[in-house]
Amino acid sequence: GTTLEFRERGTFDPVTTITGGGPFNLKPGQWTDDTSMAMCLAQMLRSANGWDPEDAMKRFVNWRRHGYLSSTGVCFDIGTQTAEALDQFEKTRTPYCGPTDEAKSGNGGIMRLAPVVLAYGSQVDSAMAVAQMQSRLTHASPTCMKAAASMARFMVTGDTGFLPRPDGPPDVASGYVVHTLHAAFWALTQGDNFRDVLLAAVNLGGDADTVGAVAGQLAGRLYGYAGIPAEWRRVLYDHDKILTAADDLYVLRPIDV
Repeated sequence: GTTLEFRERGTFDPVTTITGGGPFNLKPGQWTDDTSMAMCLAQMLRSANGWDPEDAMKRFVNWRRHGYLSSTGVCFDIGTQTAEALDQFEKTRTPYCGPTDEAKSGNGGIMRLAPVVLAYGSQVDSAMAVAQMQSRLTHASPTCMKAAASMARFMVTGDTGFLPRPDGPPDVASGYVVHTLHAAFWALTQGDNFRDVLLAAVNLGGDADTVGAVAGQLAGRLYGYAGIPAEWRRVLYDHDKILTAADDLYVLRPIDV
């Protein structure tokens, strides 16, 4: 998705595979802040005895300051709202730093969600609760809370009954959490396989890396690991680390929050 990040729809040729480039000139298979933050959550959940918000925030800060779990060794991209929340945490050491103002309803709480569902997905209520708690770290508006819970519910149950069926593409694929979620759910209606869903999502442009990250989580729920094209898996940076973390979280699922 980063190949088309910040690009206006209609100003680029659609991508057809993992390409790299984009505003950060990444190599094919290198990922952005969405996956770095997801991996921070995954490593926290693997090491913690249950949900540990302070540990999660410390890992986010380590990523921002020192490139921990970055695909390039540095934090080259971070959302404004996330940066402000991490600044607040470093001042107060209180982990739940997301603003509750509806005007600050960015998509940071859904772009990194998959590790929570892997860890808590044996019970839909637990998965939804922890999905909201991890969002509150940086994005705590009521709309962000609803989006995180709704996405977690889908990822646990696979229930497609509430998916939108719009006549055309979303007008905007922006960083507003509602736009991102709608764009990702729309992409699910544009194909019956992982590849087509992901290409539909990222070719909307705009906040393409995060729309792609959210659509990838949703499509992963429907089509599984085997549904990801083999050539995409081969080029993915730190593929084995990601797969090991996912396997560990699934095996070590806690019973409740």
